[in-house]
Amino acid sequence: MLKLYNTLTDKKEVFKPRHGKNVDMFVCGITPYDSAHIGNFRVFIVYDMMARYLRFRGYKVFYLQNVTDIDDKIINAAKEKNTTPRAVAEHYFKEFLAVNKQLNIKSVSKYAKATKYIKQIIAQIKRLIKKGYAYEHNGSVYFEVKKFKRYGALSRQKLAMLHTSERLEEDPNKKHPYDFVLWKAKKEGEPFWKSPWGEGRPGWHIEDTAISEHFFGQQYDIHGGGVDLKFPHHEAEIAQQESASGKRPMVKYWAHTGMLMVNGAKMSKSLGNFITSKDMVARHRPDCFRFMMLSAHHRSLIDYSEKLMAQAQKTLDSLRTFAQELKKKTGKTGAAFDVEPYAKKFFAHMDDDFNTPSALAAMFTLMHDVRAKGMLSPLAARSVLAFLKAAEEIFGVPFTKAKKLSVPKDITDMARRREQLRKAGKWEEADVLREEIRKQGYQLKDVPGGFEIIPLSE
Repeated sequence: MLKLYNTLTDKKEVFKPRHGKNVDMFVCGITPYDSAHIGNFRVFIVYDMMARYLRFRGYKVFYLQNVTDIDDKIINAAKEKNTTPRAVAEHYFKEFLAVNKQLNIKSVSKYAKATKYIKQIIAQIKRLIKKGYAYEHNGSVYFEVKKFKRYGALSRQKLAMLHTSERLEEDPNKKHPYDFVLWKAKKEGEPFWKSPWGEGRPGWHIEDTAISEHFFGQQYDIHGGGVDLKFPHHEAEIAQQESASGKRPMVKYWAHTGMLMVNGAKMSKSLGNFITSKDMVARHRPDCFRFMMLSAHHRSLIDYSEKLMAQAQKTLDSLRTFAQELKKKTGKTGAAFDVEPYAKKFFAHMDDDFNTPSALAAMFTLMHDVRAKGMLSPLAARSVLAFLKAAEEIFGVPFTKAKKLSVPKDITDMARRREQLRKAGKWEEADVLREEIRKQGYQLKDVPGGFEIIPLSE
């Protein structure tokens, strides 16, 4: 029986979709104004895993993710780069998709760009004005928060005591500081669309509910995102959709992933600990990063470090080594082995709010017990491999692959620089690079005509 922790009710609940085995899931996507960071991709890896598992369990999942392709940050980035907002958004969205592919994120059914749904956004704003929840002033439209009595329920706050957020913009046109913009009046030099209130563009929050309503209707099953979006973004979504439809709850299950920090601090360019996902997959094996993200419970905090990444690589490669042993150490007189108790524990943990660390622990117990048996019979080995392959599909991580994954480009580049230094007789500098490569988890082996790079865990 699958259970999912619901942020709205603050408890685990038996998962019962609204329409039998059909599951509608919406996850807040990127604002492509710059390279997405590893915290963004923790979210996308987690919900990719969830969608995979639900499908494995027989559910038909429509996984929808929005793309905020018009936003103040995109406009500012375009000005800095002397290009158009559309060009900026397209560039970073393509980069995002490329990293998705490297991280084996492939379960999203539809990416919906906000600018493709202006008609739906305007229609929802018109309904909110008609019902008295929104007001127009100087060509902009705002949601009047005090009209929605349940505002703050998701983040468990009261309106009078709401804490501030970077997304709460100063605006003299607002009736209340916590009112939020639904439609922004046009500013000189910015993209705009025609509306009943004049030329302008949508606010941040309204695109999500207009898009989700277009695909799912006024209520659906799962809404996911990072814990940092609970307030004000997800509170605003609830206020918009439930006010426009008169139906509650907008979403049956709210799911939030924990924060990802780097070396004990929140990621910040000023602190020098900001890591883009593009850089991550260039420096490290993408499967190791994905494995590390899923080695922690999706609601827990992760404190990223190079040491943690190295441990993830070592742990993942130990599973892959085990899978290769199974393929080789079998014989007609090998031992029998019952994989069912281990599989049962694995799936029980996955059914318990997608508890991936406990599910992985069941896999390592299996590995220990199989090795204690020695050589397995072909039938027993095949049954263990079949279980590992099922886990591989759910996690989206290669547990059974024999083929070595490619060495990260920055490691190869360092090895080439070291080779040049050696040829120039700069031995001390070459040794410094060799040691740096070792710290990154790779060994350099000098061979006739060049070098060979070997992962330390191989």
